[in-house]
Amino acid sequence: MSTSPTLLRPSTNPNPALSPRTQPTSRGPRRQTGGRSRREAKGRRIGVLRAPGRDILLVDLDTFYVSVERVRDPSLVGRPVIVGGHPGERGVVACASYEARAYGVHAGMPLFQAAALLPRDTVFLHGDHASYGAASKKVMEILHRFSPQVEAVSLDEAYLDLTGCERHHRSWRDAATKIHRAVAEETGLAISIGIGATRAVAKIAASLAKPDGVLEVTRGEERAFLDALPLEHLPGVGPRMRRDLARFNLHTVGDLAAVSEDVLEETFGRVGRTLSRRARGLESSEDEAPVGETVSKTRSISRETSFAQDTADEQFIDGMISYLGQRATRSLRKAGSLARSVGIRLRYADFQTVETRRRLSRPTDDDAEILEVARDLWRRRYDRRVRLRLVGVVLHDLVEVTDRQLELPFARRPQEGAPRPPEAPVPLRSAASLDHAIDCVRDRHGFGAVVRGNAVGLFGRLKRSGSGFRLHTPGCSR
Repeated sequence: MSTSPTLLRPSTNPNPALSPRTQPTSRGPRRQTGGRSRREAKGRRIGVLRAPGRDILLVDLDTFYVSVERVRDPSLVGRPVIVGGHPGERGVVACASYEARAYGVHAGMPLFQAAALLPRDTVFLHGDHASYGAASKKVMEILHRFSPQVEAVSLDEAYLDLTGCERHHRSWRDAATKIHRAVAEETGLAISIGIGATRAVAKIAASLAKPDGVLEVTRGEERAFLDALPLEHLPGVGPRMRRDLARFNLHTVGDLAAVSEDVLEETFGRVGRTLSRRARGLESSEDEAPVGETVSKTRSISRETSFAQDTADEQFIDGMISYLGQRATRSLRKAGSLARSVGIRLRYADFQTVETRRRLSRPTDDDAEILEVARDLWRRRYDRRVRLRLVGVVLHDLVEVTDRQLELPFARRPQEGAPRPPEAPVPLRSAASLDHAIDCVRDRHGFGAVVRGNAVGLFGRLKRSGSGFRLHTPGCSR
């Protein structure tokens, strides 16, 4: 008779003793140096040729925003640099140089708090997303020269699959050296590379290879590499999941790997099975897709920003909602998707946050339809006499364009020569053509080349460049 897996039970011992196998070392995981000199070990770590099979590399651009700023202004090299805003402004750290991190500063820290920790010669910058995008594009072009299978997961991270490229690169030392040299010479940026049999192992290896290093996890040695690592190194384990796992005396990757996969799935659902397989160095369902193909469908696209000062100016707020909505719909069309629901996010000055959404009658990527709903939602939900500090537009329940109903691209047309009834709708193709034409102009000249709708109300309120209005939150200027 079969029995169902037993759920994990929270421990009553707050300080359980870890077994020697799972006890983290005081020095933490070490990089593999292959017997090279101590001096060379401090530089780039290059692996050896791996056994036949799938070989995945994760290329991570070190302190990306700061590195791009240093290429633009070499005087910043060696100094603490913060990208995200100025100390007297509201906002958080988007990127901190290693010199700034030595003072305890990290991404997401409020600017005023970071300023209190850093020396006076620290350089604070707002950032330029257009420059970061151009630098990222150049790096991705370089990576495509080394493998046809490249998957950019963000501006500063990309996976490569070198499986089958052994004859071309001769060894992973050769491939890694060429990638480092090409990126450094052509962009001036530093990268770290992790090599493993799965995406998760490669990502962990890259994080431990920083700065400017290469770390290979030999096939078959995944458990030896992973077991002693704290759980926060495992992709998919955030602060909340780490607290949940700690209730069961699970503190290291080895602790998690020792638990039955069925038990973890029964306790934590599908994510439990995913984490179990990653902890054992195996591919989860999210990791096994070929590099370069979409691992999972994007569920939502959002654009939001905080204001430099809290505001209750409805014309300004309406213009910002329109602008953010246009940014979101442009990304929607670029991804080849349609949205079934439109939502807005409002955060008051007292940090109370309101989120709401509305389901559309049909999936769409039309600017006018989406913006009309977004504007109506924020006006209905802004019902307190309190200023706003943040607004955002979110597109939910995305579907592929190929899933669109057949009648969507065209409205029913009257017969040749017949007058159009007054109530007949305007063909949808005209609206789609307008959005497409504007997209083409923005792709060629920058998003700021065309300002439409209520977003014109931002003129005179925000600085503007070819890439669009300069928002207070740099990361949301996309």
